[in-house]
Amino acid sequence: MSIPVKYRDIMTFWKYYKGEAQAPMPTIFIGGNHEASNYLWELHYGGWAAPNIYFMGYAGAVRFGGHRIAGLSGTYVSQHYHWGHHEKLPYDERTVKSAYHVRQLHVHRLMQLQQPTSILLSHDWPNLITRYRNSSWLFNKKPYFKAEAERGDLGSPPNQELLQTLQPDYWFAAHLHVKFPAVVPHKQQQQQHQAQQAGQQHGQQQQQGKQVQQDGQQQQVHGSDVGQKVTRFLALDKCLPGRDFLQVVELPVEGPLELCYDPEWLAILRSTHDLMSTSKTAVPLPPNWGGRTGPKQYDIDFVDQLFKQRGTTAIPHNFAMTAPPYDPSQGRRRGNMPRTDLRNPQTEALLQMLGLRYNLDHAENSRTAGSSWTNRRGGVVVGAGTMYKAPTNLLSQQQKNPEEIDIDSDDDEGTAAAVSAAAPGAAEGTAPAAAVATGPAAAVAGDFEIPIDDEDEVQE
Repeated sequence: MSIPVKYRDIMTFWKYYKGEAQAPMPTIFIGGNHEASNYLWELHYGGWAAPNIYFMGYAGAVRFGGHRIAGLSGTYVSQHYHWGHHEKLPYDERTVKSAYHVRQLHVHRLMQLQQPTSILLSHDWPNLITRYRNSSWLFNKKPYFKAEAERGDLGSPPNQELLQTLQPDYWFAAHLHVKFPAVVPHKQQQQQHQAQQAGQQHGQQQQQGKQVQQDGQQQQVHGSDVGQKVTRFLALDKCLPGRDFLQVVELPVEGPLELCYDPEWLAILRSTHDLMSTSKTAVPLPPNWGGRTGPKQYDIDFVDQLFKQRGTTAIPHNFAMTAPPYDPSQGRRRGNMPRTDLRNPQTEALLQMLGLRYNLDHAENSRTAGSSWTNRRGGVVVGAGTMYKAPTNLLSQQQKNPEEIDIDSDDDEGTAAAVSAAAPGAAEGTAPAAAVATGPAAAVAGDFEIPIDDEDEVQE
């Protein structure tokens, strides 16, 4: 992973990976900029990173409690946005960073979602999000944000496109290590599109009393149509004592309290499968790539028939270790980087279910899980790949990258946003349907909550 040497520590994830500890409720997460990219690559289309901890993939959508939760992993860097996923093991000092940079393909896939989205997770903030809130508090706390916001550089432009297009009910982010809520008003385009899809006739709604005023980096909505669509944005701080890194949001239970596939998303994966590239040159996207054409009808029909045969959309609990877990009895020593890609059985099973070829191999020496070590507890042979010693210049790199912020700094980049869903069996309509966090710890968030209405003011 991309992280300064002085911060590298085994920490506790290995306990969840090995099964010595388990998340107390179904937990989903997206990738940020300090993850083990080689492991997340195995689960490119989503999968269990550990029992009860689900990675949404480089982009993805799942359902829980009847709500669609979509996510986009990584951070935006314009120079790499139009590349393919060329980064292969062993990573060097450049590819260990570019491996987690957002690609246009994944934004294109998310743009094809037609049905409503309840929650969208990203690491980056959407660009221009500070204009939908009184940002004076933010700029007082983070003065260096002000110049970026005035230039329009604070946040991700692709995320702004997704925000304007998908118009989710909630958007949760991290990365900048400060808590910041905002309410973004939308035009009625999404609701009109949904009505057209259902064959309903809707006239153009009249907008009365709506006036958006921009004063520096502030926009206030003074009035709007009844029932105007809004997105409630919330970024959280990093996980440290006394910091606002956790907030619980309650959603109504509208479906089974188990993690389920999103049929429309699987149809999109089928329709866009041939756009995946493992070289630096990306496959050209369709001319109308920014449009919302949605998945092809025969892919929708394929997925519908698939779940009729399966009888359920529930995601199987098919976690499998693909590398030997950390053994504390062996003591701590400098780690080695895998030399070859692994095929995770979960990814192979998903692609096989969708009738798609495996398309994540970077080289002929990529290995399938099952060639180098044995998981004796389950009797399943899974592979770890050939190991090699990472180059000294990678292990000891201390030079400052312009997109990186030191982890111990008050200004640094955040951990990946996560959503922990209420455990199956919770009483419907009483238990929170989702808890939002930006790290593994838990704490009381205090009074600075996500806005309930447009007039809420940000307070320290």
